[in-house]
Amino acid sequence: MNVQIRIMIIMMVLLGTTISNAQKNVDHQNLLWTRYALKLKINDSWSVSQEIEERTYWFPWRQHQFVTRTMGRYNFKNGFGVGAGFAYFRQSLPQDPEVNVNYTQPELRSEFELTYTHSLSEKLSMNHRYWNELRYFKEEGQDYEYGNMRLRYRLELQYKHSASLTFRAFDEIFINLGENIVNNTFDQNRYGASIQYMPIKNFGLELGYINWFQQRPSGVDFYNRNIVRVTVHHTIDVSKKSK
Repeated sequence: MNVQIRIMIIMMVLLGTTISNAQKNVDHQNLLWTRYALKLKINDSWSVSQEIEERTYWFPWRQHQFVTRTMGRYNFKNGFGVGAGFAYFRQSLPQDPEVNVNYTQPELRSEFELTYTHSLSEKLSMNHRYWNELRYFKEEGQDYEYGNMRLRYRLELQYKHSASLTFRAFDEIFINLGENIVNNTFDQNRYGASIQYMPIKNFGLELGYINWFQQRPSGVDFYNRNIVRVTVHHTIDVSKKSK
């Protein structure tokens, strides 16, 4: 508990500093994220997930990012879980919807996570996720090169109203580490909420809102993005129990 409190204090201090700097130059953008999230349940402990997501600007319409991510997870019986995976990103540059795409930059990531979930009541639970990313970027005409490490911490509240209806609210902070990072050690903060409806046990939809506040490499320029996210959730249970 003490570690969690310290992390939350650090988050608030960093966010306070960021907000004061944010008055210098903030670009506001609106985006739509559409995602397909497949979960392959092997048993009560092991699972593999595959996500495919298209991220586009609104008004005008233009691609921002394409993301695909594969991750294997193991859940312990005490609320803890661990995971490891790999992601491929493709970002359309420049990050300005008013300008045509000049270059699409690929990025590879190896990802590791530690999660802990505990119940606050019969329907309300809290989830902590600690995420580590190693990022490799490819410049035009060059091979992939290591860019930096990024640490992420997400605090999420989940209210399960019924077997088919779930509400979520979260806040997540991103920290950059590495010799290439000069002015943007604080990378970004994301907060948001969503509602998930599963009309059948293994298939459903989630509609959410995310505010993405990101510091750019200059240290004094920022993006403030309003995001609508639509997710299709699909679970395939191949455990012996389901058979």
